[in-house]
Amino acid sequence: MYMSRITIDTKLQSSRRALADLNRLHAMVAGCFDGIVEAQRPLWRIDTLGDSTYLLMVSSRVPDFDALLPQLTLVGDADVIVKDYDAFLSSLHDGEELRFRVTANPVHSVAQKDKVTNRGKVYGHVTVDQQKDWLQKRAEKNGFTLHSFDLVSRGIKKFQRQGKTVTLSVATYEGLLLVDDVEALRIALVNGVGRAKAYGCGLMTVARV
Repeated sequence: MYMSRITIDTKLQSSRRALADLNRLHAMVAGCFDGIVEAQRPLWRIDTLGDSTYLLMVSSRVPDFDALLPQLTLVGDADVIVKDYDAFLSSLHDGEELRFRVTANPVHSVAQKDKVTNRGKVYGHVTVDQQKDWLQKRAEKNGFTLHSFDLVSRGIKKFQRQGKTVTLSVATYEGLLLVDDVEALRIALVNGVGRAKAYGCGLMTVARV
């Protein structure tokens, strides 16, 4: 597995246009793997830290950034970091406390009584309490206990896909977690947490305190 980070030049019109359209970003990330059969769908998210904005990506292959870089940065000044993620994942162990950050799509399903299917209709959580509870409920199965955390950003993202408007509830969480089941946590870090992974949600990152 590989962890990649690209510093986005937000002064460029092309990068601002991409950041405003999750479907465009989805296509740009997918384009990094044209002709490559991925072991699983790459995870990605946009991070804004201080005055800098980044595209983070976790993938089973080294991405081909040739088409993506001209849309997000001045190629000659591109700040691109690609690291071996497996070494870090292998170093994690039960019982350690880690800082974490994850951008997710907190939703719930409501049964539709007038339909045969049991899948229900999916609605986004919109209150702070609902969104916090959503992450709390997913902690155990993903191998960790939440020690402390908060929502650092939240909002609604809308974009066009196949002629229809898609609306996503998006929340970014940060805090501290305790590793209870390191294997389950590794799976979550590689496969993501929650839905809308193709649109910048689900990628959790951790770092030692």
